[in-house]
Amino acid sequence: MNGLQRSSEEFLRSLNLIVGLEQLLEVFSAKFKETLDASAIYVVLFEPITDRYLGKKVKGANPISLDEFNFSRSDNLIKWLNVNQSILEVSKHPEVVRFLSAQEQALLQKTDILLVVPFIVVNRLTGAMFVGRKITGAPYTPTEIQTLTILSSQCALAIEHALMYQFQEDRLKKLFHADKLATVGELAAGAAHEIRNPLTSIRSTVQYLQATLPDEKKTLVDGIIEEVDRIDQIIKGLLSFSRSSELHVSTVDLEEILDQTLLLLDSEIRKHNIEVVKENHSMDTLIIGDSSQLKQVFLNILLNSIQAMPKGGGISISTTESAKQDTISGRGDSLCITIRDTGPGIPEKNLPRVFDPFYTTKDTGTGLGLSISYGIVSKHGGDIEIKSGTEGQGTGTTVIIRLPKILRHVEERKQ
Repeated sequence: MNGLQRSSEEFLRSLNLIVGLEQLLEVFSAKFKETLDASAIYVVLFEPITDRYLGKKVKGANPISLDEFNFSRSDNLIKWLNVNQSILEVSKHPEVVRFLSAQEQALLQKTDILLVVPFIVVNRLTGAMFVGRKITGAPYTPTEIQTLTILSSQCALAIEHALMYQFQEDRLKKLFHADKLATVGELAAGAAHEIRNPLTSIRSTVQYLQATLPDEKKTLVDGIIEEVDRIDQIIKGLLSFSRSSELHVSTVDLEEILDQTLLLLDSEIRKHNIEVVKENHSMDTLIIGDSSQLKQVFLNILLNSIQAMPKGGGISISTTESAKQDTISGRGDSLCITIRDTGPGIPEKNLPRVFDPFYTTKDTGTGLGLSISYGIVSKHGGDIEIKSGTEGQGTGTTVIIRLPKILRHVEERKQ
């Protein structure tokens, strides 16, 4: 029994023990690289939200190169894999390589790819593994190719299982978080009236007394008034979680809202020497939504990025479209807004808490900005996700907002 066959049996036995996608990709990419003696392994998976095949894992090469493994459904390589559903041996099929676009050919040549192994689940291409040439320079044997063919179907099923597990886990987290926000909203709605009335009385009385005080003591009263106003702002933020808070919807242009938000923040952006790059990859950025509330979402997120880079940095904003059915909203035609910064990032241990009310790492923050943003996006039938790294090439924070173009409750009301 050769090394690949032994490795295959070991891997197949371990599949039932691995449920996390990241762990699964780490295990089998490392195992394949070692057993095949490959110079590099790249794993590409289909992402329904963006409707593209994106690089997810690399072994044996610079992680930056993974960004180049980005394909659309219409790319020739993806078409060939979909139709043939078999391993592409680059050196033995020059006619197929000529069929690929110049960009695809350049990528295969640049990364020294000899094998492209498709992942097929129920006649559907869910991803692929790109295998570089052997470190020794020897060709891949027919036995290795045959074993890879068998193993790729098992890998595809394992990845599909891991994705389903991850999806269910994410849904549970969102349900728990939504319940937490609803509880805060109910408490806020009940307590707001009782708190704000005395606050109004305190503010009016202090302002009245201020007129009778000597000038050197008036600044003390100004401080009291500022604190009262800060309490009032916190209560307003808490009220944003209330279930009774309604959307005032109309047809809005997300690109226009982003431009308006950037205009509002222009002085802060210039003050902190931040470069903003904005890209739109969607032909249509119109959605049904609440313009003012969505502007608040972008304002909160961009302010966080700016405050995370006091000595300068970069922010990139991109808008993409997905015509596929959105698993979050249950509708097709969604827009995905990705906001990335080059700040110090968020430690992994803090990521699960970033949407919790009152959680903040800032000295003067209330910890309500991201919680409010989460609530607003949820009310639009969308989803918000935060990814972050604190070291290496991945340092910085990425916020991904997915919004359906049509609100479900609006459609139902019209029917």
